Amino acid sequence: MGRVGVQARGRGRRAAAVLVPAVVCAAAFGYGLPKLAPYHGVLGTLRDLTSGWAAVVLAAAALNLIANWLFIAAAIPGLPLRRAAAVNLASTAVANTVPAGGAVSVGVSWRMLSSWGLSRRSFAVYTGVTGVWSTLAKLATPAVVVLVLAGTGRLTSGNGAVATLCLGAAVCAGAFLAGVAVVRRSLRDERAAQAVGRGAQRWADRLFRLVRRTAPTTIAAAVMRFRDDAVDLLRVRSRRLTLASIGNDLGWLLVFQTCLLACGVPQSQVPWSRCLAGFALARVLSALPVTPGGVGVIELGLAAYLGAGLDAAGAARVTAAVLLARALTYVLPIPLGAMAYAGWRLRRQGGADGQESRLAG
Repeated sequence: MGRVGVQARGRGRRAAAVLVPAVVCAAAFGYGLPKLAPYHGVLGTLRDLTSGWAAVVLAAAALNLIANWLFIAAAIPGLPLRRAAAVNLASTAVANTVPAGGAVSVGVSWRMLSSWGLSRRSFAVYTGVTGVWSTLAKLATPAVVVLVLAGTGRLTSGNGAVATLCLGAAVCAGAFLAGVAVVRRSLRDERAAQAVGRGAQRWADRLFRLVRRTAPTTIAAAVMRFRDDAVDLLRVRSRRLTLASIGNDLGWLLVFQTCLLACGVPQSQVPWSRCLAGFALARVLSALPVTPGGVGVIELGLAAYLGAGLDAAGAARVTAAVLLARALTYVLPIPLGAMAYAGWRLRRQGGADGQESRLAG
C-alpha cells in the first residue's frame, strides 16, 4: 500500500510539473496579454517592421548568443567557441522545452563535452562554477539596476511595479551577499569546505538509508577535490567569467532595447531607465520556478509594466516588442539547438570528432 501511495504521489508531481506551466502559459497568452493589447494590433506592429530594423534586431540577437558562448568558453579552458556554441544551443533548447529541462540540459551538456574528452571531474567543476556565477549574476542584477536608477534620479516612487522591483531587488541583494560570503569562505577556508563535505556525506547517508542502500563513502573527499579544482579555475578565470556574466546581461538588455525601438516605441514613451527597470523586473520574475525560462510570466509582467499608462496603440507596440525580444532570446535557441545537437550526432557517428584535438582534463 505504501509503495502504491508513493507511486501515486510521483505521478501526481509529474502531472503537476506539466499541467501547472501549461495553465500559466494559457492564462498569460490566452487572457492576460490580449487584455493588455489585442493581438491584431501586436501583429500589425510586427508586420510594419522594416527590413533595416529587422537586420539590427537580428544582429543584437546574434551578439547576445555570442555572449552566452563566451561564458561557457571562459569556464572550460581550451574549448573552441564553435563547440561552446553547440553546447549552449543544444542545452538551452532542452531547458526551454522539456519539463524539468534544467536537469536534462546538464545531461545533454555532459554527453557533448565528454565526447570531446572532458573528464567527469572537469565537468563537475564547469557545472558548479557556471551555476554559481550565473545565480549570483541573476541575484545581483536587480540591485545594481535599482542603484543606477536611484543614482540618476530615475527611480520614481508611488508606482506598484517600482515597489515590487525594489522589494525584489532587496531580497535578491540579501541572497547575493549571503551567497558571496558562503562561496568566499568555502573557497578560502579549507576547514569550511571540510565541514560542507561532512554535511554532504551525512545528508547522502540519510537519503540512501531511505531507499535501503549504502551511500558512497567518498562524497566528502569529492567535495574537497571540487573545491581545489574550483580554486584553480577561478585563480586564472574569475575575471573572464565575471566579464562574460556582465556580457550576458548586456546582451539581453541590448536585444530588449533594440526591439522597443524597432517596434516604434520612442524614448518619450519608454525611456532607457524604464527599459532597464523592466529588465531587472524580468530577472526577478525569472527566479520564480513556475514555467521553463519564465515563459508567460515574464512576457505578461514586462508588457504590463512597460505599457502602463500608454494608449492602445502604444501598448500594442510595447507588447510586440516584448514578444519579439522573447522570441529572439527564448524561442530562437530551440531550432538552433536542435540543429546543433543533430550536427554533433552526425559528426560523432561519422567519426569526425575523433580526428580533432580533444580537451585536456
